[in-house]
Amino acid sequence: MANCQPAIVIPAYNPDHRLTQLVQTLREQTTNDQQIVVVNDGSDSRSLFTELQALPNVEVLHHEHNQGKGAALKSGFSWIQKHVGPQCGAITADADGQHLPKDILALAQAFITEPEALWLGCRDFSAKDIPFRSWFGNTFARYTFRLGLRINIPDTQTGLRGVPASLLPELIDTPSNRYEFELDMLIIAKRNQLDFRNKSITTVYEKGNKSSHFKPLQDSIKIYSKFLKFSGVGIASAGLDYGLFALIYGFTGEILAAIAVARLCSGVFNFSMNRQWVFGRGGSLARDATHYSLLAATLVGINYLLTKGLLLLGVSPFIGKPGAEVIVFLLSYRLQKKLVFHDKNPA
Repeated sequence: MANCQPAIVIPAYNPDHRLTQLVQTLREQTTNDQQIVVVNDGSDSRSLFTELQALPNVEVLHHEHNQGKGAALKSGFSWIQKHVGPQCGAITADADGQHLPKDILALAQAFITEPEALWLGCRDFSAKDIPFRSWFGNTFARYTFRLGLRINIPDTQTGLRGVPASLLPELIDTPSNRYEFELDMLIIAKRNQLDFRNKSITTVYEKGNKSSHFKPLQDSIKIYSKFLKFSGVGIASAGLDYGLFALIYGFTGEILAAIAVARLCSGVFNFSMNRQWVFGRGGSLARDATHYSLLAATLVGINYLLTKGLLLLGVSPFIGKPGAEVIVFLLSYRLQKKLVFHDKNPA
């Protein structure tokens, strides 16, 4: 295992001379048994890739049309499985100069010491010259993953990664093909109970980030679509749940009965929408419904204990119930994804 070198995978779409410089430098500083795989993701010209193909131990793959960064990485992973030691894993890096050769090689060496972990080359977002959209995107993703999925890493959007060989088959089968693929990779790694390891890297941004093909609005919607859809369903369910709770509690004064009836009605709505629209069918309807019902009953109990506890502290249920719902919402997303609808790959 110590002599197994992970292959370096570089997806590229309409790259410039920086890709040539990167590959040449890596080729000069790596051993002959370390493979570099460049994936041309439907670029307008192939001349640069023809030059790279002439370098030793450099393999160039071509997509006839642009399919997305995720699709390019999956093509690289498939090639590695067929042509490189199946236990060696992969190092992914960007083609636009954001990852320096020294950082790529340092991450590769760190990866070799613990090849069953997912390694992330993390940038420092506290620097004052970080573009706002990069700072905001990473901050939003970092806190979303920390609260919703219990994934606590400093740079969720880094393209410099060490990917374990054990993760490659599932990543290749993942349906996401564009920028959302890299965040889905984190979810899959978490689901497989892999350790996350971080290594600090140089933060490089060109002025205006002109070479980036990332479209902030469109691609951010794709990246966070599942969590945003879940949040939308959750808001609608919460409105229905709270309305019924207030009505029943107002007439009866019984907290548990009000929570149970309101959750039953909103739960049917929530289950149906999450199963069909957010996660997709996880398994059989009977299995999903059984798991969801058990989870819903558990969450009702947690909700009741939180609301009742706040009441004992002098907080009205009309205020305490929404506060308890925030905690239950975050638990619900994580547990529904893990226990109820887990058969589907993240989209």
